[in-house]
Amino acid sequence: MIFVLAVYFELLAFEIMGYWKTIRDHIVLRPEPGSFTAEGESARWSNKDLDPVLQENKKWEWYHVGGFWIAEGFNISQLETASSAVALGLNLGLAIVACLVGNLLVTIPTCSSAYIGSKFGLNFPVLSRASFGLRGAYVAMVIRGVVCVIWMGVQSSVGGNAVRCMIEAIWPSFKHWHQGALPESAAISAADLLCFSIFWIAQLPFLFLTINALRWMFIIKIVIMPFFGVALFTWALTAAHGWGPLFDMPTQISGSWTVGYAFCSTITAAISSNATFAINMSDITRFAHDRHRSWLAQLMLPVCITLTELLGAVMAASSQVIYGELQWNPLKVILMWDDRAAKFFGGLLFAFANIMTNVAGNSVPFGNDLMGLFPKWINIRRGQIVCAVLGFAICPWLIQAKADRFLAFLNGYTVFLGPLIGLLVSDYWLVRRGKGYNIRSLYQPSSKLYWYTAGVNPRAIVALLVGITPLLPGLAHSINNGLAVGRGAIEFYTMSWLDGSIGIWS
Repeated sequence: MIFVLAVYFELLAFEIMGYWKTIRDHIVLRPEPGSFTAEGESARWSNKDLDPVLQENKKWEWYHVGGFWIAEGFNISQLETASSAVALGLNLGLAIVACLVGNLLVTIPTCSSAYIGSKFGLNFPVLSRASFGLRGAYVAMVIRGVVCVIWMGVQSSVGGNAVRCMIEAIWPSFKHWHQGALPESAAISAADLLCFSIFWIAQLPFLFLTINALRWMFIIKIVIMPFFGVALFTWALTAAHGWGPLFDMPTQISGSWTVGYAFCSTITAAISSNATFAINMSDITRFAHDRHRSWLAQLMLPVCITLTELLGAVMAASSQVIYGELQWNPLKVILMWDDRAAKFFGGLLFAFANIMTNVAGNSVPFGNDLMGLFPKWINIRRGQIVCAVLGFAICPWLIQAKADRFLAFLNGYTVFLGPLIGLLVSDYWLVRRGKGYNIRSLYQPSSKLYWYTAGVNPRAIVALLVGITPLLPGLAHSINNGLAVGRGAIEFYTMSWLDGSIGIWS
């Protein structure tokens, strides 16, 4: 009997192994002839999507890259950056100036990332190997990957609000749909959860578009969204009876905040809204045809983003004048509109805008990072799907609940992105003096050029910790205000991105 059972379990094990081999053969990415992946040890460190982009596949022209910022400007999170500053008490003028300063600062590393990506045809995970080592680059990928997942969720939550505008425009009774079905601790209503789910499902097909195909979707967004922005701006000024009432609103900072504290915090929030692009742009511009024009096109960032933030601040201030209630979320303002057609199309356009932002700004970078971590198993499409699933799982509506919580989130992750960006920029321009990389060595440990110590550059890790550590007390206080943290550490933290990115140069 024992012998029979032993034979049975052995046969069962062989059968399971056979099934696993079949599944494994379908999951493991096969190298293509002539690619880096097919060259022995490089197969461990690359796949088709991680290889350098060939010249014939570089189809993004300068106007696609520049238009990216026109398209990116019109998303709700950009509007919320300035409007949340107004909600916290800054007047309209100070909020816009703070946003402009932040946008100018973040443009510098964004230009660097765009130039390097287009010059070498490489994405962020591969470029980071030069600074951190082939294994040490995992640290950089994880830092950026976590941020992308959080932003994927936040943008989906915002997109869910846009879907709600559309549904309420058709069925006004939806406003009271299953009220009280979820507890207050959930920080979301049943209606909002349904809208979030609808938006999340609607964006899934767009994850299957290639980077070159995405440029046409951005062309559509470039044509539509500026007209919509002008319409919103005109409505806000007209309904509020011009600039006068808006600029007459005084600065009223509540609680322990000061004007300087709120101003610096808004600068960091403006930076952090685009800080991921200071790293991500190489993922896009590696497909750019002209490397010189691709980085010059980044000068559209401070212009387009600041104009969008001006619109957000004006909408927030005008809501106070029109409705007697300051709304920092522009979709909440749209929900107050009486015109159902305007409410529907406003929600539709914002939903489309956020889908494009989510795909290019969050799912594509995360897909690249996960692909860099597991090149044998993950390609860009699989990584994007994983990003979407995780973006749902983190319950992002908790971040969107309050203006101060939203600003705390924006300021928080720059603690890690600032030093990371500073390290990458200083390594290429100061250490290597812009002389470039040995591309093949970025895929081959045996060359030893970027292998450093067991695949890790200890100097890069130490420099990263030097940039992050001084900001941790301020980060801890922003998470829990009850912690006893010195005033100096708190004020130092308000400029976390700038402090970290510049401090690492030392």
